[in-house]
Amino acid sequence: MSLMAAQPERSEAATKQADPGRGPGLEAATAPHRPSLADWFGGTSWSAKAFRLVLSFGLAAAVWEVVARYFVTNRLILVPFSEVLTALVQEVTTGQLWVHARVTLLEIAIAFPMAVVIGMALGLVIASSRVVQQVLDPLLTAAYSVPIVALAPLFVAWLGFGVESKVAIILLVAVFPIVINTEVGLRSTDAGLIEAARSFNATRWQVFRTVSLPFAIPFIIGGMRVAFTRTLVGVVVAEFFGAFAGFGYVILSASQTYATARLLGYVVLLAILGMVSSIALRAWEARLAPWREVRE
Repeated sequence: MSLMAAQPERSEAATKQADPGRGPGLEAATAPHRPSLADWFGGTSWSAKAFRLVLSFGLAAAVWEVVARYFVTNRLILVPFSEVLTALVQEVTTGQLWVHARVTLLEIAIAFPMAVVIGMALGLVIASSRVVQQVLDPLLTAAYSVPIVALAPLFVAWLGFGVESKVAIILLVAVFPIVINTEVGLRSTDAGLIEAARSFNATRWQVFRTVSLPFAIPFIIGGMRVAFTRTLVGVVVAEFFGAFAGFGYVILSASQTYATARLLGYVVLLAILGMVSSIALRAWEARLAPWREVRE
């Protein structure tokens, strides 16, 4: 009986060995790949990047919690991260978060695209003419050097307490990185590429559209990333003066009432907003300039 039971097993094993299409190489090739630790920490896939992002946030939150509980015990200076989350949950429950987020995001949604359009236009004009560059560069440098805190009350006095003054302040701080990066990107275009395009009788517009602009895209998006971080600073400073809602208004009122957890909660939200915008702009750059990713 045991001999009869063992016979099919030998036949099946012999069939597997005789079948050339089921060799060990094919089985190994069709086996699913399990990511290793090196893949998670050094890989370029979206899952690996998300893992590193979550890990960095988790480590930062853990360090924050430990430092606030065991090293900095003064709650007026620093509170544990868990208390910050509790304060944010309370803001969501009461509906205050949505009120202030609506105001701040509206101001950013109006001002940042305007800064991008104006900055790219000024950068293009400056890069296209040496005379314009010599005339405008000193003025832009002087305006860029003026501290925004000194001008914010003037904009509120000129334009009132509405959205207009906030948009003007954000434009003042956000437009300059885009101007500078657009100019540098257009002037840094490889001269060999331009000469190659001209050798095929390309017009000036065709050279700009097919050579100069694609070459400058990484510079422009880099300027946009810097400009968005300055936009967050600008909107907070703008809401410090004459605002009745918004993240800056909440941060100022929380500092005056020593509500440190509430203050830090809105600061964390601003940091997350800046991080998300940077990731989105990087993804947009990889889509518009894929050759840069390949080269890196």
